Amino acid sequence: MRELFAPLVRNKGLKALALLLALALWFAVGGEERTEATLNVALELVNIPHNLMVTSDVPSSLQVQVSGPRSVVRKLSQSHLVHTIDLSGFKPGYHSIPLKAGSFSSLRGVTIARVQPNPLYLTLAATMTRTLPLKPVLEGSPPKGYEVTGVRLRPEQITVQGPYGELADLKFILTVPIDLSNLTASATLTTDLDLKNFHLAPKERVPILADIQIAVKRGARTISGVPVTAAPQPARLQPAQVTLTLHGPLPQLKDLKPEDLKATVDTKNLKPGRHRLKVSVQLPDDIRLQSLIPDTINAQVGKTP
Repeated sequence: MRELFAPLVRNKGLKALALLLALALWFAVGGEERTEATLNVALELVNIPHNLMVTSDVPSSLQVQVSGPRSVVRKLSQSHLVHTIDLSGFKPGYHSIPLKAGSFSSLRGVTIARVQPNPLYLTLAATMTRTLPLKPVLEGSPPKGYEVTGVRLRPEQITVQGPYGELADLKFILTVPIDLSNLTASATLTTDLDLKNFHLAPKERVPILADIQIAVKRGARTISGVPVTAAPQPARLQPAQVTLTLHGPLPQLKDLKPEDLKATVDTKNLKPGRHRLKVSVQLPDDIRLQSLIPDTINAQVGKTP
């Protein structure tokens, strides 16, 4: 019998000290003022079966109302708390998962009064994988005088996984809107997939690039009152002005004034008298003449003194 109780009487001083410390701690905590708080506990879903995915809205965190000693509650409120739900073995369909107070192992030393939301509702759907073409969504227009002549996405298609009901009949995947309002030259822009209305996930994360081809818009403009000059001999011209219809880049045409254009008639080697002369026009690069009215004019060449 003496041997049976021998371990209890060894190190009696240390054991007595440990007992006193435990009692002091118990009295300190037990006598500490109690408080209530609502803790934000992150929610983590693990072990989702490989052929299933969650299609319902799942909160990122749980609101857990607790009560307990002030120091314990304060420490918990300053900690990163996580509650994990294991979905291994779950089947497709609608599930209601009760969140019991005893399952929150990280919340020791406090009493759990309420968990929100509770129960947690989940919908699991069977998945499939498909490769679909991408389709760009263009927003706005280039500034006046410019136009889009081509759009090419890289890659042109992408492989995604998602619920069978969403993917089975899908013909393509749209990009998020690509803003064209400030483009006056061709550019390569980074874009992304517009999956906000779907529960789809790319099998591989790759950058989506949009090659936007921008060109100066071409058109026509009629300019009246273009003065005509005679060279090398002076002459009296009738009419002395012509009207031009020009075709070319609209921003360049827009800035042209009559005095910027040069219309002439050739009076070289002409004898004094009246002549009917063809009007020639010199134009800036990339602009061509559509019509000239009139294209011939009367020129009165005087005698050389």
